[in-house]
Amino acid sequence: MRLSQLGEFNLIKKLRMSSASAAPEILKGIGDDTAAVKIRGGITLITTDMLIEGIHFDLSFTTFYQLGYKALAVNISDILAMGGKPKYFLVGLAAPGHFTSNHIDELYAGMRALANKFKINIIGGDTCASKHGLIISGTLIGKCNKIIPRSGAKTGDAIFVTKTLGDSAMGLLLLKKFKFHPDLFGTNFKISDAKCKISNNKFTVRSILPLLKRHLQPEIAPVKNTKGINSMIDISDGLLIDLSHICDESKTGARIYLDQIPVSGELAGTAKKLKVNPMGFALKGGEDYALLFTAPASFKTNAFRIGEIISGERFVVHPDGREKAFKPEGYEHFKEGGKKSTGKKFK
Repeated sequence: MRLSQLGEFNLIKKLRMSSASAAPEILKGIGDDTAAVKIRGGITLITTDMLIEGIHFDLSFTTFYQLGYKALAVNISDILAMGGKPKYFLVGLAAPGHFTSNHIDELYAGMRALANKFKINIIGGDTCASKHGLIISGTLIGKCNKIIPRSGAKTGDAIFVTKTLGDSAMGLLLLKKFKFHPDLFGTNFKISDAKCKISNNKFTVRSILPLLKRHLQPEIAPVKNTKGINSMIDISDGLLIDLSHICDESKTGARIYLDQIPVSGELAGTAKKLKVNPMGFALKGGEDYALLFTAPASFKTNAFRIGEIISGERFVVHPDGREKAFKPEGYEHFKEGGKKSTGKKFK
């Protein structure tokens, strides 16, 4: 059924039924003017991220399920970057009338899949018509006992990231080149039969699927133990620009080592075929949603150590020992030539 036929209030009824929660602290969920949640003690964290068709996503190679999943994932990453635990999600949705209720069901199915994994309740939002594509605005509320700011880095701290970098940016490049709709989770797409070609290089979809998935449905990599971490941020705009945010706020410099920055085998292999440097994707790609944090050098963690906080300048160290100053390069909204990917607020 088209949304123009279903109407706003019937859509809200559907969403209210599908997102109902029995959590005792939720006094009001979907269906009233506000959601009401009884929160006892602790610090409440609130973040919001907007995804706009044509700016942040392209429906020619993104399913509604993947989009819903990502709309929540980008917000979870923000809460985790503050040392918090995500709890409640509100969704503002502006959709063209020719979309169907099945599209919205699929969108919410993606959100709920990730919400269930992190025990997040979807408690409300807003819906309205749009004449200029789909817009999703997610607001996530979380809690923590102690926030981890960007401003806490200290000279001598080690610098860590929680997972490999650059996969999402390479995945986006491939999706734009191929221009097909990879239904990674559907039943109609025969992955083993699909092949594609870029610059005379042949790929099977199976070989690049992890890269596509890491862009369409980014994996969230929390830090298990945050006690002892001095500063933290999530990498949404690129390692160089997000590390620069920590340095700016903490009034420090940094030194990172190229041969210690984790790169997946899929990215390395694909970059080799395309004859491009995988480090370009790892340093400036963005939308990794890895956590970047600093802590004393003795800090025990499974994260990857990539450098150290120093006073003064910011350097990249090449494998041969050469040091080169780096700039905060990555994604920034409104800048000419900026890539169309998920941005960040207030950076």
